[in-house]
Amino acid sequence: MVKFVSMKKTLSVVFDGHELADYLIVAPGFDRGIGSSRDINLQKLGERRGKEFLSVTNDESSISMPFSLVDNVLEKRRELARILDVDEPKKLVFGDEPDKYYLAIPSDDVPFSDSKYYGSGTITWLVPDAAAHSTVITPFPLKKNTDGIYEFEIDNEGSESVPITYRLKNTKDNGYVGIVSEYGAMQFGKIDELDGEDYKQNEKLISTRTFSSYPDFSGANPQDQNKLANGKLVQNSLGLALNTVGTGAVTFNGGMKMINIPADSEGNTSAKNFYCYFNSWFETGLQGQTGCINISFFTADNKLICSYIIEKIDASGNTARVMFQVGGGNQPVYKQIDFIPSFRDDQNPFNNSRGHTDLIKTGDTVEMYWWGKRFAASSPQIKDMECAKIGVYIGQYKNRNLGNQFVTRCYLRELNFSKMNVDKWRDVPNRYSPNTELVVNGDETRIYVDGVTALDDEVKGTQYFKAPPGKTKIQVYVSDFSELDLSACTAEIREAWI
Repeated sequence: MVKFVSMKKTLSVVFDGHELADYLIVAPGFDRGIGSSRDINLQKLGERRGKEFLSVTNDESSISMPFSLVDNVLEKRRELARILDVDEPKKLVFGDEPDKYYLAIPSDDVPFSDSKYYGSGTITWLVPDAAAHSTVITPFPLKKNTDGIYEFEIDNEGSESVPITYRLKNTKDNGYVGIVSEYGAMQFGKIDELDGEDYKQNEKLISTRTFSSYPDFSGANPQDQNKLANGKLVQNSLGLALNTVGTGAVTFNGGMKMINIPADSEGNTSAKNFYCYFNSWFETGLQGQTGCINISFFTADNKLICSYIIEKIDASGNTARVMFQVGGGNQPVYKQIDFIPSFRDDQNPFNNSRGHTDLIKTGDTVEMYWWGKRFAASSPQIKDMECAKIGVYIGQYKNRNLGNQFVTRCYLRELNFSKMNVDKWRDVPNRYSPNTELVVNGDETRIYVDGVTALDDEVKGTQYFKAPPGKTKIQVYVSDFSELDLSACTAEIREAWI
């Protein structure tokens, strides 16, 4: 495309990026008018003089721009025709107001008379919104007011209400944005979206086959005062075993380990609901041998919650028993089952190849395992009791020796303890992750999330209100678990004048 530079300097007129002064000379002092035409609606009422005012609407404005062409008139006319042939309003900037632009479109035909060396005509620019717009976008920072609420203060120095574009960035997860002023409200996301959710999980707190590191307990066993713990337990290659019985005129003498429950993932060191697996080897080699293994569960102040007891007090034959005890020291045993502690699988579930046992406490109910079955018992007094310790007691009956009178295989080989229903909280991925940029574009009346249109985020009833001339306060709300980055948040307007 060839541009023709006029010999005579003229007012700069840039339309749709084209400098029209390269082709034409604008007549001096052309009239841009004041404001736009208005449609005034009046109503005649009865016989009274005059009319009643009802309303007024502003119509489009127009700018008549007379011009002339000098030299190469035919070529310049064709170039102008090409430039002016647009199908929608384009930016129009006059050189005497370079900081403003109109959105204009040429109206109808351009009347023009010409000769070979000179021509003249008039371009009528139609401005549908009847306003001149600033070429500069004015930003306003986000602050917190005295009530701790995020707030913009817009100062529109133009004469027209204009759209507002908001740029917001959150430093934490966020699910909701509300933008509110006296002129309307906008909402995006979900106001009731949560940052996380509560849930429960089971946590294994103890899993061991060696017991040397656990502290010894001495004195009367809180499970049964007739079982003294003045002896010593030791760890050997077969498991935890009784080494010395100690002394005392009671039913059993032996040793005891007291295992404190470790803290769960929330830092709590006791369990109201729990599961415990343990493996025992309890097998006689001679008739008349005696001994016991007790696995007991205590509160922090040594109150008994429940106990699983394997013992043999038959000093002449080969009958042993398991006993299940629930609730409080020296409470009656609610279940007792006799068995033969031999090496045979059909007689002894605690022989060398087996020994698997477990116990479950849920609320006020305890379930204890025995040979493929579970036996349950309930006691209101244990409902809220929390296990803080596990007592492992191995003893010998009365004052019998640890030689041929003691159960040949009397070991605890493994113990696992899990806390059930640990109260947990987990983060839920929110709609707007940290450092997400939200752009609420007032010109387009839509929201962008990290540059992508997010029409579904807009809540029904949202009003993209404008900033009128003067000062306007606008408050911004986010999820109560979120925060905005004040340094990265702005509200922007492009001022306009009639």
